[in-house]
Amino acid sequence: MTPEVVLADAEPNGLARMLAGLLEANLDRRPGRAALLRPAVVEVDAADAGVVVTVRLDGRGVRVSNGAAAPRPDVRVRASGHDLLALSAAPLRFGFPDPLRREGRAVLGLIVSGKVRVSGMVRHPVVLSRFSRLLSAR
Repeated sequence: MTPEVVLADAEPNGLARMLAGLLEANLDRRPGRAALLRPAVVEVDAADAGVVVTVRLDGRGVRVSNGAAAPRPDVRVRASGHDLLALSAAPLRFGFPDPLRREGRAVLGLIVSGKVRVSGMVRHPVVLSRFSRLLSAR
């Protein structure tokens, strides 16, 4: 049984729709990724669009809602919409951008340069790894 991906708001913003669609498609295409659904809260901020989304994960599925997480997410990703798409397309190694592949190095460069900011990476590396694998189009 495929885990449920739910849009929590009556009028979800574009980022919420995009993330929910990507998560649902990835879980449908690769049912084994359901094992990655453990309790966690991830906030995604498309800085250039001024849009923030909270993604809540648990064993039953995913809940995507407009706005910032309260009181504090486990992991927070802040990037432009274009760079958020690059993150989902990057090849992964152990749930992180693969430094052995050109696309992975490009994403790591975005993080090192500060164009993509990931808060909670040190405190919750396993949450970040699971979320990256759930979002990965690969």
